[in-house]
Amino acid sequence: MKEKYIEFAEIFKTLGDPTRLQIINMICDCGCTKCAQNILVNLNITQPTLSYHMKMLEKVGLITSLKEKNSKSYKINNQIIDELKLFVSEIQVEKNLLICSNCNEKK
Repeated sequence: MKEKYIEFAEIFKTLGDPTRLQIINMICDCGCTKCAQNILVNLNITQPTLSYHMKMLEKVGLITSLKEKNSKSYKINNQIIDELKLFVSEIQVEKNLLICSNCNEKK
């Protein structure tokens, strides 16, 4: 189980960058593969900077890439997104089950 916490921590750390959050949102909004050039048009960054961010997102498994002739397309890894949603919802459920040891009130 500890490995899963380490994996999620890396994913959340990667998502801690506003540009990466914006990229994830763009790819999720389209619901399909998104060409790197189309992502770049909507961001105020250089192509090498985009490549860096995409490598970081791909490294933690949030996206997958498909190499085409002279470009790359990216797609959201829905399995990882679903796992993150479940993880966050479980945190909320566990929080609702907590009881304060000082006053025995449910918190």
